Formats: sequence, structure tokens, C-alpha cells
Amino acid sequence: MDGIRFAIALDVGGTSVKSGVVTMDSAVVEQRAQTAIDSGGSAESILATFAGIVQRHERRLPETSPKGLALAFPGPFDYDAGVCRIRGVEKYESLFGVNVADELRRRLGWGERPIRFRNDAEAAIAGECLYGAGHGYDRVIGVTLGTGFGSAFMVNGAAQTSGHGVPPNGWLYPYPAGDARADDRFSVRGLERQLREAGGLPVDPEAAAEAAHGGASAGHDAFVAYGAALGSFLAPFAVDFGADAVVVLGGIAGAFDLFGPSLRAALPTPALPGTMGPDAALLGAARSLA
Repeated sequence: MDGIRFAIALDVGGTSVKSGVVTMDSAVVEQRAQTAIDSGGSAESILATFAGIVQRHERRLPETSPKGLALAFPGPFDYDAGVCRIRGVEKYESLFGVNVADELRRRLGWGERPIRFRNDAEAAIAGECLYGAGHGYDRVIGVTLGTGFGSAFMVNGAAQTSGHGVPPNGWLYPYPAGDARADDRFSVRGLERQLREAGGLPVDPEAAAEAAHGGASAGHDAFVAYGAALGSFLAPFAVDFGADAVVVLGGIAGAFDLFGPSLRAALPTPALPGTMGPDAALLGAARSLA
């Protein structure tokens, strides 16, 4: 939105909320913070936590400066209306059916100031495409490898939800990948299953990566297999979309040095790890106010 000088940006996770203030004309993130949250708590406690985070940032901004609020939020969520649609899981289920935008506006006394929402994976991928690893590439497929398998198809920094080579909403998680859905194959739980089947390794991916770096051949082989499977899954989408690059984010991406080579070998286009860290989602969320 024209005239917005500062965006207070929140990246809403299952156990914590990362936040910061983005200066819109320079895309600089300041006032970085991380706040614990009980996502299984009551709607009142969750909304109070969100509002408290915003107020702490707002107190440090010039009072008369035009500002907006942008939240990167997990789905399902009606991002245009600001209504949470999460249920059947342990996180944020108490917000089901709640208009989070209206509730925050009331608590903050924000009047007509803009409040925007964006899918958390899409926000992080957008941030990387605009300012990080994907900058300079016209057509990018971004994936997030974490508690879920997120994705976005980007053209010149803008998310595509339909069109040639774009799956519905840009979502890859429901597609089959071997004997499972992609979400179950490439998320943390999918890698944990692979590590468990390999035997003799920590099931935790971070600990398994440490073991592989320490010389555990089974750990190295497990990550190589993971990268090859991910590359084989993504390759036809990259071809159909005409991707110039694939950008990889999320917790598992911390082991990119282990699975990246086999991922790249299976793809017809470069595969790049993210470079922006937590700032990516904050910048991508703030972009929704531009």
C-alpha cells in the first residue's frame, strides 16, 4: 500500500513468533525478536501474544509514521479475509473461524491501518526470491523443508497460484512421491522415517546430520537418498514450469551440503539454499503491504 513507511512483520510458528520491523523503501529488517507462544492455548491468549508483540515494536517507532502489520501464518487460512481455518491439529486450533485481522485491529486500536496475511512458506520463498538466493532469477520454484513441505511458484518475485506448469495454489504437498504424499516424504517426519529405516543413526535430522559430518556413512547415504528423491520429485515440475532455479528453505535445508549435490544431480536447473534466514519470511510478509 502506498504511503506505508514501516511494516511490523510477524512470522507465526508452532512454538514461537519471529518478528521485526521492515523499512519498506529499503527492505531493511530491524528490531528482530523471537517470542514464545502456546499455539495450543486459548484464542484469547494467542491473540494477546500477537497484540503484545506488535505493541512492543510499535512503541519504538515514530508515532506519526505510516505503518502496517503483516503476518506470515500457517494454513489453512483465508489470507484475504484474515480468518483462520486451522483445525484437527494441535496448533492454533482455538482460532478456527476467528477473524484474526478484526481481533487484532480491535486490540491494537488500529482503525483503518492495513493488516495483511500471507502463507508462511510463500512469504519465506518470496523474501528469498526478492532479496536472497532467488534474486536475479525470473522463474523460481521454492520449497520449505520443515514440519511440513511448503512450496511456491514465483515469477519475478510474485507468487503464481495457477497457469501453465503451476499446480493449484502452487502447492506440491498433496502430490505422490513414491509410496507417500510429498508432505509425508520430504517433511521432517519423512526424513525421520528414512533415518529410522537406515538404522544405527539418530532419528533427529539435525543429530543425524552431525553424525554424517562426523563420518557416519549410513547418515551420509540417507541424506544423499533424500536429496535424490526430492530432485526426482521436483524435476518434472521444474520442466513444466520452465524454472530457472529451485530455492530450498526450512530446517532440513541446514543439511544442504549433505543432500544438495544429489538434489542438483536430479534437477535440470540450479538448486540453491536460502541465504536470508528468518528475515526471508518477515520481508516476504511485509511485501504484501507494498
